[in-house]
Amino acid sequence: MSVSSFAQESTQDVDLSVKRIGLVDIEGVLRSAEASEKVRSLLDEQRGKFQQEFNIIEKQLQDTERDLTLKRGVISDAEFDNQRIAFQKKVTQLQQDIQYRRQALDNAYQKAQNDLRALAIDILTEIAAEKQLDLILARNSALIFLPHFNISNEVLLRLNERTKNAKIEIEITNPDDN
Repeated sequence: MSVSSFAQESTQDVDLSVKRIGLVDIEGVLRSAEASEKVRSLLDEQRGKFQQEFNIIEKQLQDTERDLTLKRGVISDAEFDNQRIAFQKKVTQLQQDIQYRRQALDNAYQKAQNDLRALAIDILTEIAAEKQLDLILARNSALIFLPHFNISNEVLLRLNERTKNAKIEIEITNPDDN
C-alpha cells in the first residue's frame, strides 16, 4: 500500500469539515493572568532579598580585602599568599552562589509559567467541549476574524478564577543545602 493510497483511505472515512472555531491569544492570556503577576511579584521579592544578602557579603569581602591589603607588609609573604588565596576562594564562591540563585529564579519562573500554560490549555479544552468547537487557533494565525470567535477573555476569566486562591511559592535553596 502506498502512502498516498493510505492517506486517501484514512481521509475518506473521516469528516474533516470544520463547523465551529475559536481563537485565543494564549500569550496575552498568560501575560494578563493575575497568577503571572503574583509570580513576577514573588520573584522580584526574592531577587530583592538576594540582593540585600549579597550586598552584606560584598561589604564583608571589601572589608576583608582592605584588611588583607593593610597586612601586606606586616605578615610573611607565605601567610599573605594563604590569606589571599582564601579570599579569592570566597569571592569565587560568592560568584557561583549568585549565578546559582539567578538560574534557580529563572527556573522557578519558567516552571510557574509552564504550569499556568498547562492550566490554560486544560481550560481551552473544556471551553472547546462546552461550545462544541471543532478547532481552536492561535489568534495571531488569523488575519481577519469576527470578534465572537475570540475566546481569550473567557480563558483569562477562568484562569484567574482557578488560580485566585492558589498558593504560589518560590523557594530557592543554597547549593550547599543539597
